[in-house]
Amino acid sequence: MSDNAFSVPEINLLLSLVHLRGAGDTGVFRVAFGYDKVEGNMRDPLVKKGLITVDKGVRPYQYELTDAGWRAAREALSEPGQTGLSNRTARILWAVIRDIAVHMGKTGIELADIYADEAAEVEAVEVETDETVDTDEADAEPQSLGERIVASYRELSGEQASWIPLAALRKHLDGEEHSEVDKSLQELLIARKIQLIPEANQKTLTDADRAAAVWVGGEYRHLIGIEVR
Repeated sequence: MSDNAFSVPEINLLLSLVHLRGAGDTGVFRVAFGYDKVEGNMRDPLVKKGLITVDKGVRPYQYELTDAGWRAAREALSEPGQTGLSNRTARILWAVIRDIAVHMGKTGIELADIYADEAAEVEAVEVETDETVDTDEADAEPQSLGERIVASYRELSGEQASWIPLAALRKHLDGEEHSEVDKSLQELLIARKIQLIPEANQKTLTDADRAAAVWVGGEYRHLIGIEVR
């Protein structure tokens, strides 16, 4: 048995953060999992054990796994399913997760390695693509809306990563359905492929800016960035 004993709410938050590559807020939780409130019985025991940190200096609060949290989540996946999980589907899913945990134990793979390897593979594919595709392929229009959003951002921002108004992005997408763009933006945000922030000076917002904003984490966000420091 693990030294850490978790309640179902604690497991929910712990594994939510695992799925989100270690960090997230209630806005992201709502999009990914359908809940937008982190109760004290989910948060406080994990904070006390040093498994997560909570940044209360931002709104909504930002939750992040510590190194100990990653290890605890890895150990928790090897434990029997919680008795409080009476739903049949939840029990089946937990059994599958335990199978994965057993395989990880045999191969020496750790939970954090799975996500790190995934990110490295994506980067490697992007580098390989840049080096090997011919001009016609490089100029081909991206297939998915998410790819079009990223490509449009890069065309608008140029070589220097910067914050681009969503109004300009939507215009560049040439009439793409508003709701579909919202959905893709949220998916890209969850996957950490883009950043979305509100305009700091709300007085500068035009009607177009307000109409183009996307609602995330309890606030409207008006600007998109990729790897903006």
